[in-house]
Amino acid sequence: MKARKPLCYTHPMEKQAQTSQHPHHGHRARLRARFMSSGLAGFAPHEVLELLLTFAIPRQDVNPIAHQLLKHFGSLNRVLQASAKDLQSVKGIGESGATLIALMLPLFRMYREGLVNEQTDVSTPDCLIKRCQALLMGERVERFMVLSLDARGRLITHAMVSTGDEGETAVYPRLIAQELLRAGASACVLAHNHPSGLAQPSRADVDMTKALKDILAPLSIKLQDHIIIAGEDAFSFAAHQMI
Repeated sequence: MKARKPLCYTHPMEKQAQTSQHPHHGHRARLRARFMSSGLAGFAPHEVLELLLTFAIPRQDVNPIAHQLLKHFGSLNRVLQASAKDLQSVKGIGESGATLIALMLPLFRMYREGLVNEQTDVSTPDCLIKRCQALLMGERVERFMVLSLDARGRLITHAMVSTGDEGETAVYPRLIAQELLRAGASACVLAHNHPSGLAQPSRADVDMTKALKDILAPLSIKLQDHIIIAGEDAFSFAAHQMI
């Protein structure tokens, strides 16, 4: 009678670990270990993208994809600002990778807005500017927003009322008035961004602000300020006594 071979048992977790090994597993593990140890300090832009893509693209070397993203868009900032559709035009980026990268900037924006979210009083210029910077953070096209305030200067709500291209956006007073009346606002703050990076009002900005102030006055809605955001720079019409 032949002796039977001893039965071998592999724990499910060990089996999973064995099958999950691939040529790039060690590099991925090292990237994650670096991040867990010291955050993104010392990470090159392509390494940041590599680390991010490891969570969306399994069992593949994502280093070439990270470099291709930087080459295509020009910088890490531009990659994070890209739409999911544009990201998928880069070879190797599918829906999962594009969604994860496109999620980053809105997530940062929500985080920054959350830092000032408990401060509903926007009567101080500094608090007002911080809130507008949070709302318009990283936008590559011009956006126009209106912040509705109550009689005590506290924020009721905010809404995007117009969006355009990198140079300008059309502003419709009717939409602004509708939003403010819907919110029951007693006052408001206008805010828009300059993707060009220059936080200075154009002649059109000045004329539009005056026109909107005149339109809102008969509705008993005070135009408290108009803020222009350009990255970390900002321009306040109220601070420059232009309202």
